[in-house]
Amino acid sequence: MIIDFHTHCFDDRIADKAVKKLELKAHISAVHDGTKDGLISHLAECGVDMGVVLPVATKPSQVKTINAWALENSGGPLRFFGAMHPDDPDLIQNLEQVKQNGFKGVKLHPDYQCFFADEPRMMPAYEAIRDLGLVLVLHAGVDVGYPAPVHCTPLMIRRIVKNVPGLKLVAAHMGSHALWRDVEEALIGLPLYLDTSYSHYMLGDETMARMIQRHGAENVLFGTDSPWKRADDEIARISGLPLSAADLDLILSQNAIRLLA
Repeated sequence: MIIDFHTHCFDDRIADKAVKKLELKAHISAVHDGTKDGLISHLAECGVDMGVVLPVATKPSQVKTINAWALENSGGPLRFFGAMHPDDPDLIQNLEQVKQNGFKGVKLHPDYQCFFADEPRMMPAYEAIRDLGLVLVLHAGVDVGYPAPVHCTPLMIRRIVKNVPGLKLVAAHMGSHALWRDVEEALIGLPLYLDTSYSHYMLGDETMARMIQRHGAENVLFGTDSPWKRADDEIARISGLPLSAADLDLILSQNAIRLLA
């Protein structure tokens, strides 16, 4: 079984516009059309059994609408996480609703949502996520479509881990896209997950394998950032690393199964 723990799709009514805007901003090309059906077809074509969809609310007013859409579409080969926004006046109540609706986690993107990941005001939100037993997937590092400053660095993530013990935190893009030297110094070995999305193309085999081996395969999740990377290409890259069959199984499925239980 293979689970892609980091995917994206959009409501059919806005998918074309959203994908074209992101392509233009980041100077990259999508590998599918960004719709739910497009994502499902892509995953099936690439031999992926399940995708975890991570919606992002760029405005507080979008939270309830996105979560209603996610609830309606979650099932089959897709499992949606809930959306949240740091400026939502009903943040805690909406997190409770996320839990009640059966979502297993939420996604935050500090660059898209214009906050620094370790701001003191965020700590109660992280504590609420922890206390509700939800998983937090946090965009980490440089976003290729956004200028400086970086809103989520390895040191910021380290502060979150130290301040909110027990939080089930996934630091996307192998801990912080394009800041991997700092990841190796500040995050490797701490109690958090790294996902492999949109990282291998820059890290290369040697560094990718070293980071996984040092952090422990039991703490790494396979992800693609679909529609921005092809799942079959990323599976081939991970499978080509000098890892045991047991470690590959952890990364490609078992760690995700544990978090989604």
